[in-house]
Amino acid sequence: MKFEKEMRLKLKNLPDHQDVKKNLRPLRHLISRSLLETTSPKKFKTLVELLLKEKPVKIADIRKKYIETELKKENEVLKQKGKEFAVLKKSALKWIKENFPEERLRELWEKHQSWLPRRDTLYKKKTPFQKIAADTLARFKLINKI
Repeated sequence: MKFEKEMRLKLKNLPDHQDVKKNLRPLRHLISRSLLETTSPKKFKTLVELLLKEKPVKIADIRKKYIETELKKENEVLKQKGKEFAVLKKSALKWIKENFPEERLRELWEKHQSWLPRRDTLYKKKTPFQKIAADTLARFKLINKI
């Protein structure tokens, strides 16, 4: 799957959370669970390198520079392409449900064997992983297409 392959490449040097100093775990968390999938590999690399330097960072500044600006761009595209996004999301949800039962998807995600529901922190706690994964794939497809 193109999505999984691209995410593995973007996050290939990201250390496991237990291998990161406690004061840098918020940065690691931001990279692994908040940064948009459509963010460029260069930006992912920049943040992973920043993490690996092990110097204190201001998470609010990083969030503003790397998350908020990307979210704003993404939301504009989704607004402009709302109908196309809805069709992609419906198709993605059908595919996810056929290939990844909720329990299996959660298990893969918890074992870091799938990046599909990686931006779970942007959803309400009870949002099913299948829905997050379908939304992720639809956004990824639409944004990369543009």
